[in-house]
Formats: sequence, C-alpha cells, structure tokens
Amino acid sequence: MNDPELLNIFRVEVEEYLQALNNGLLQAEMIPPDDPSYKIHIREMNRVAHSMKGAARAVSIGVIESIAHYMEEVFDAVMKSGLDLSPDVADTIYDGLDLIQSVVDGREHDPDLLAMVIQNLEKIVSGTLKADATSDSRQMQAVHVVRPEDADESILTSDHPEADRAPAAPATTSPRRGDIHPAAATGQFSQTDLSTLVMRPVEETVRVTVSKLDRLMAESTELLVARMHSEEQAQAIADLRRSLSRWQREWRTVRTAYIRLVRRFQDDSREANAELLQLLRFLENNQRYLADNHRQLTELAGQVASHNTQLATLADQFQDDISGMRMMPFESIVGLFQRMLRDLARDMGKNIQLDIIGAGVEIDKMVLESLKDPLTHLLRNAVDHGIETPEARMLAGKSPSGHIQISVEQRGSEIVLKVSDDGRGIDPQRVRRSIVNNRLMNDTEAAALSDEEVRLYIFHPGLSTSDRVTALSGRGLGMDIVRDRVESLRGRVGVQSVLGEGTTVIMNVPVSLTRIRCILLRVGDQQFGVPSAVVLRMEQIARDSIFTAEGRDMIMLNHRPVPVASLGAVLDVASVQSAGDTLRIVALQGTDRVVAFEVDHLVSEQELVLKPLGPELARAPFVAGAALLGSGNVIIILDANDLVRRAMGAPLARRRTQTLIAAALPQRRMRVLVVDDSITTRTLEKNILETAGFDVMVAINGLEAWQMITEEPFDVVISDVEMPLMNGLELTERIKTSAYRQTPVILLTSLGKPEQREAGLRAGADGYLIKSRFDQAELLQTIYSVVVSAP
Repeated sequence: MNDPELLNIFRVEVEEYLQALNNGLLQAEMIPPDDPSYKIHIREMNRVAHSMKGAARAVSIGVIESIAHYMEEVFDAVMKSGLDLSPDVADTIYDGLDLIQSVVDGREHDPDLLAMVIQNLEKIVSGTLKADATSDSRQMQAVHVVRPEDADESILTSDHPEADRAPAAPATTSPRRGDIHPAAATGQFSQTDLSTLVMRPVEETVRVTVSKLDRLMAESTELLVARMHSEEQAQAIADLRRSLSRWQREWRTVRTAYIRLVRRFQDDSREANAELLQLLRFLENNQRYLADNHRQLTELAGQVASHNTQLATLADQFQDDISGMRMMPFESIVGLFQRMLRDLARDMGKNIQLDIIGAGVEIDKMVLESLKDPLTHLLRNAVDHGIETPEARMLAGKSPSGHIQISVEQRGSEIVLKVSDDGRGIDPQRVRRSIVNNRLMNDTEAAALSDEEVRLYIFHPGLSTSDRVTALSGRGLGMDIVRDRVESLRGRVGVQSVLGEGTTVIMNVPVSLTRIRCILLRVGDQQFGVPSAVVLRMEQIARDSIFTAEGRDMIMLNHRPVPVASLGAVLDVASVQSAGDTLRIVALQGTDRVVAFEVDHLVSEQELVLKPLGPELARAPFVAGAALLGSGNVIIILDANDLVRRAMGAPLARRRTQTLIAAALPQRRMRVLVVDDSITTRTLEKNILETAGFDVMVAINGLEAWQMITEEPFDVVISDVEMPLMNGLELTERIKTSAYRQTPVILLTSLGKPEQREAGLRAGADGYLIKSRFDQAELLQTIYSVVVSAP
C-alpha cells in the first residue's frame, strides 16, 4: 500500500485499537470469569481485534492482520469454549500488541519473535498451550476496595502471586515474566471488591491534526496580544483625558482674568490693538473647542472601553475553547503505566497495586506528553527502589502487596501531580554517603545537612543510593531526568519521605504553556516577569528586619527564616539601591527552597502570551521564556529555580542534556563507536549522537568493532548484543580484558529479561539500556555518566 493518506488514517486508527485492547486486557485480568462484566470486556476486545484485522487487510499489512486474526480467535475461545485468560495467555497477547506497535512505529520487527507469537497464539486457540494458572488463581489476586468518593476516578492494576497446580517455586527464586508466581494470599471476590474505570459517554468527534491545533492556538494568542494592545490604547486615551482635564482646570483659573480683559477693551473708547483683539477671539473659541474635545474624548473613551470589554470576553472565550480542544484527560496515558507496572512487577516478583486519583483532570496535550517520561522514571524507581518484596514487606509488618498512587489535581493555573508509594522510603544516611562518595561534600558538610536538604540531592545528576546498576536504575539518572523535564515545563519538583513508610514525589507544572500570569517587576531600568504561581509573597519590609544566620542575610517569612538576596546582583543588572528604611521584596518558591529577592519596583500582574525562544536563548540561565506586552515590547520571564540556586550559591541545573555533556566532558569532539547489525538502528543512533555533537563511527558486528578499536581510540562504545560473528557480550568481555579496558561500553539491546541484563553487567558493561524503552535523553545521560566516572 503506497497511499500515504490512507496509511496515515490507518496508523491513527490502529493506535486507538491498541489502546482499547491494552486497557481492556488489563481490566479483564482483574475480573473473575463469572462476573457479568467479564464477558462484556472479552466481547468488546473481540470486536476491536476483528476491526483491526479488517483495517490491516485494507492497507495490505499482513503482519498486523495475522496477529489480529489470532487474537480474535483467542477472545472467541474465551467466550465460547471457556478458555481461561490466565496471566500467561495475557502475556502472549501483550507480546502481540507490542509487535503491532513496533510495526505501526516503523521499527524493524524480529521475524523469529513474530513466528513465536503467532505459534503461541495458535497453541492457545488449539488448546495445546494450557494456562499454568487455573481459574481459581484469579481468587488469589489481592483486591483493593475503592473509597466511594473516589470510585469514579480510581483505576486499579495489580499483578499478584497466583496459585499453580505445579509445586510452588522456592521463595528465593525471582519469578520472571511468563513464570507462575507462588501463592501468597487467599481471599474471595465479592461484587463490591471490583472496580473498573468508568468511561465517559461517547461524543461525536472530528479528527484534527495536532499541527492544525497548534496553528490555531498560535493565531488565538495573537488575539490576546491584540487585546492587550487595545488595553494599552485605552490607557493612552485615559491619560489624554486626564491631560485635557488638567488643561480645563488651568483655563478655569485664568478665565476670570480673561473676562476682565475683554470687558476693559469693550469699555475703552480707544481703538484696541488689532492683534490683541484677534488673540482674545481665539481664546473665546478655544474655550468652546476645549469643551467639545473633552466631550468627544469622553464619549470615545466609553466606546473603546465597551469594545475592549467585548474583545476581552471573545478573546478569553476563544482562547479557552482552543485550549480546551488541546486538553486531554490524564486517564488517556494511564494504560501505559498500568501495563508497565504489570510487566515490571512480574519480572521482579513483587506485588504492586496502582491507584489513580483524579484521572479525569484535563491537561494540555503538550504538557501531558512531556509528563510521560518523568512519570515513567518515578514509577520504575518506586518498583525498583521503593516497594519491597512480599517476604520483606511481611517481615516489616506490612501487607505483601505494595501500593503506588498517582494523584492529579488542578490548583489555579497549576497541575499538581503526586507519585506515592508505601515502600522502604529514602534513607538520609545512604544519601549522605552517596554525596560524599560523589565528592559533592566532605563528611562534615554532609552531616550538617538536614534530612530534608539531603533528600533533595536525589535529583543531582549521577547520584544514586543503589548498590547495583540495573536496566531500571542505579546510574543516578532517573531523578535527574525527572527534574530536568519538569523544570523545562517551568515547573518544580519536590520529595517527601519517611524511612520505612514510603516516599511521595510532588510535581507542579503549568496548565498551559502558552498563557501565563506574571508579576512584572523592575530592576534598574530593566523590566522582567516572574510566574505568579511561584510568587509566595510580595511586600515592603523594614531594612532593620534583616538578620544574619549561617553567613547569609535572612528575613522571617511565615514564621520561618528565609534567605534574602538582591535580584540585581543575581542577574548582574545595575539596580537603584534604595537608601531608605524599607525595601521591596518578592519571595520565590524554587525546587530547592524559598528565597526573597530585593527589587526596585513591583509594577503589576498581567496575563502574558509566551513566545518560543530561539536556539541561542534556549539554554540561557535564568530565562524561562519571553512574552509580548501590549505595547509590543518583549519581556523576559525569569526562571525561579535558577534564581534560587544562584542566590544560594548552588550550580545551575543544565538547560539541556547537550549542555551538561559539553560542560562535563572534554572540549574536543568525543568519538563514539556504534555497533549494530541493523542499518536502521545504526543510522538512528548515529543521527542522535551526531546531533548531540559526537564524532560517530559505526560497525555491523563485534568482530568489525574490535578491529576498529585496535586501530583508533574511542571514548565510548555503544553495542547491540545479538550480532553475527561476535556478539555484544563477547565484544564487551574482550574490551574489558584487554588494554582497552578503560573504554566504557553501553549495551543497547532488545533483551530485557533480568538474567540477560545480569549477563551484560557480568561481561563488564558500564550501562544496559532496553530498545523497547529507548529514550534519547537517557542514552545521552548514560554516556555522560559512564564517561565521567571512567578512570
């Protein structure tokens, strides 16, 4: 099929089918077969698979058509033949969905994997592949009773140990995906125990591309600028009216003298000077002109005010409507996290239940897309670092099932997301040791930090409390990525934790990335804006209220000492230093802490239209964005996080991954060797790394790569594992047992099982990344991590 338009339509359609099947399968796994809603879910998935098969046939994509056909057969067997939808059966279907997703995304699919998936689906349909878990195993799953007030917004996913007819595996064995977990709990389902996502009524829709919405949004923001310009003109008219009123008042003060002068000339029989009479006549007409102009200007001001009100109402409504078209409920990305947690839980032998509170809260699509990576890293961290194994939880007096909760709430112009777990919590002493080991502080300085300050160091790049490196964590990059992504949205992130009880990470991000309410302030002759959401207090304080503590100027704010600094000094802008007894301060909430900044003037609060920054300013410190005023002038919106860090003497967070690498690595171009037998993968990695500023060479297998390494030096090697002649593990072992052992090696592979990761790390790999979870920023930061730590 070579019709691009039809293929585009098909791609959008299949994405919807995949989401429906993923969500439906997750829901069906939590429902016992005798529940009335169970068959409803199966029947709907059967219908979706049938529709997907027909759509794939229409565009001649046989891979998707074949997989969809067998899925349809499986769902039909569940409905008609009583086939048990066990976790192993579900795993096979999930594998099929992943394979379809790879085809839709344009990635190369492994023919052997396709054959295996179809073979397993055939065996399920024919009955030769029996489910290891019986239908009774469903009664072993832990179930959460949803609070009535949250029932319409809670989404549950659990992956708990299940009963098996075969002897249970030893407790020390870590189950893998596809293995049957030993039983850990018993219980019976009741109707009130079940909870599924409540779907909204379906509305009639029209598909509109995101680019068209973006264009419409950009045009609508110009309306806001036009409204602001109109308001500026209304203000100019008001100023003119005030000037005219002053003119009238002054005229009234001299009008008596004018009248006396006119009467004297009328009574004087001598002939008056002609020029003086002409001037008197002008003054007489001037009074009339002045009165008429004042009346007309007053009427014009009233009309402009009325039109401005209408324009403001229409512009706001238009903006809200366009923004609403870009808004998507948080629940639209929930399926991604449910599926991910299910797979990770099975891989690590842990019992995890996910609760979503506020799933219906709507967020701008761009913000929502940007939140996927931070949420993914936080959930993976919670699984790997936070939630303990069932045995460890029971020893600690906890339930064997761990709980992770994502809560979403809109507060004014901000979205507040909290990711909480009831796991082991963050140990401040372990973090202190990591701070010292990473040479960020000495023992004395680290010991002087409060536990709250210590916890914030988990966001520092390269700092990890894990004793081992896995594909999930251990390189100290995940939380750094979380902070970077959140702050790139003009947001902030914080953490709360109690050792042994759990951890909560709080992210504050704006509802919209195009409109922002700002406090306008002035330092010297320059005007800046700061987002209203980060402003805690604006006030005038007595100069003698400043005191010194820990070598810093401080003031008391909300009964707590807060550092105070000059905004002009931080920005290196000449300010007008007040010699009076008072000073104006604006207290800003950054990611790390609160700082009060002295400013020259606090001007006003306005809603502004943010404009994209050019590449020259995208990495500039202290700059969160730029906005247009109604006058047409551009104003810089300041980054509160950078201001707070500089005021506290801390280094600024990087603005982009490339900036961090450029600052930390040698100034020469780094040489990277990419080893992969797939030309598509090699080209993709080469393009990414060259864009980031690396000098990249490629090899098609380990043998060719080894020959190149012996001929010229490389700063890092990025290799696939499965390759002909010499695979990635053999290449890694050869490098690490040779004179080139100091060369870092990162394995980037599709092999994601725990034993495969362990084999890679045993071979000497410095990093292990999974292609199915590939993230460009994580690859670049992994390079940074292994090269900086290399001897």
